[in-house]
Amino acid sequence: MVQKDIQPKIYKDVEVVCICGEKHIIASSTVPGPIKVESCKACHPTYNPDKKVEVIVKGRRQKYLEKMEKINSMKK
Repeated sequence: MVQKDIQPKIYKDVEVVCICGEKHIIASSTVPGPIKVESCKACHPTYNPDKKVEVIVKGRRQKYLEKMEKINSMKK
C-alpha cells in the first residue's frame, strides 16, 4: 500500500525573527514564515561570551535554609 502526498510542503526563503530584533532568511522550511524564535546567534550566550548571564549558585546550606523557611511558613 503506497501513500501519496505524505511529504510536508517545503517553503523557500523563510524569514526568521528573534525576540532581540535580529532577522535572517533560511533557505527552506516546512513551516511558513515568519518564524519567531527566542534566541539566535546574535543574543545566545554560547555564541557571545562577552554577554554573560549572571547565575547565582547557591550552596547546600542556603538551599536547606530556604527549604526550612518555606516549610515553617506553611505551618503557620
